[in-house]
Amino acid sequence: MIECYKGVLVNTLTNHPLFKMIAPYSELKKRPLGFVDIGARGGIHPLVQPLAEVTGVLGFEPDKDECQRLKEDGQNGSSWATCEFEPVALAEKTGNSILYLLAAETNHSLRPPNQEFIERYDMVKFEQTGSTGVETTTLDEVLFSRRAHEPYWGEFLKLDTQGTEFEILTGAERTLTERTSAILIEVEFCQIYSEQKLFSEVEMFLRERGFSFYGFSQMAFRSCKQLNKQKEMGQERVLWADAIFFKETVHSQSLSPFQQCRQHYVLFVTAVLLGYFDFALEIARKTWAKGTEGQQVLELIQDLAAIPEGHRSAQIRALSDEVQASPTRANVLMGKFIDQHRFDGDYGDVVLR
Repeated sequence: MIECYKGVLVNTLTNHPLFKMIAPYSELKKRPLGFVDIGARGGIHPLVQPLAEVTGVLGFEPDKDECQRLKEDGQNGSSWATCEFEPVALAEKTGNSILYLLAAETNHSLRPPNQEFIERYDMVKFEQTGSTGVETTTLDEVLFSRRAHEPYWGEFLKLDTQGTEFEILTGAERTLTERTSAILIEVEFCQIYSEQKLFSEVEMFLRERGFSFYGFSQMAFRSCKQLNKQKEMGQERVLWADAIFFKETVHSQSLSPFQQCRQHYVLFVTAVLLGYFDFALEIARKTWAKGTEGQQVLELIQDLAAIPEGHRSAQIRALSDEVQASPTRANVLMGKFIDQHRFDGDYGDVVLR
């Protein structure tokens, strides 16, 4: 199985011989996929690595030292079509704000932590350690003012900004309308940060702008840890998840036929990267993949989605061996196995005979 959506190999999709035969490859060679990574601390999201050669990356990281490190890393042996970083904080408007510094650098936020919540669940990595002033701007201002000469940015958005994702979306109205086909966004189901918007509000906002929620790529859970999971079981509260949204139809009167065709290609490749192979095939067949090209797309998707013979049974045997070697840990081992494979695929519509 070529796990494109997990970004395990650089350019696995770009270099696939069948992908090179179809229209999205030719289009992206002329103008790269415009991936915007908002909250780029730690490095560019690996999700787009399989398409690196034809992907332009624009990262945002308000920590100037971290942003400089990202720039230096991006310039050393970069496989991207282009790779740039902006040392600014995105928000719903241009101005000044406070960046709250927390115990773990990855948890810094423009919102203060919800102290009552983090004490309840003993979330020590969210304890505030300081604060600093930062300038804020909007994604629309960056893309349609300072970078107006680069018309591809924002086709695929990734947002992970610790509680301010909703505000960034409100400052990206034009981007969402004219550019964006797919979004990967961290959403919360409880207020880790004070007064932050939750998943239901993010979903409603994006739905009103033509985006459909397709699912989660990962989820995190939390409890007060009062039970021993070696021998006891129980449900935990959903804390956060990475949510996936697609703009399924392209019908904006503000878009030219060329722009609409471009968005169909972007929708196809982002669906592949995110593992929605059936949806990728559906959108291609409904729009641009006809005749011989339609057959090439089918063969490409089947190859990307294929599971090597014996792969699943080998994984299950490995789990069985672990349990036999350590039977007292069976509950935890089984639980971790489920966690690791929770998003590998869905089989509810399969009838076993």
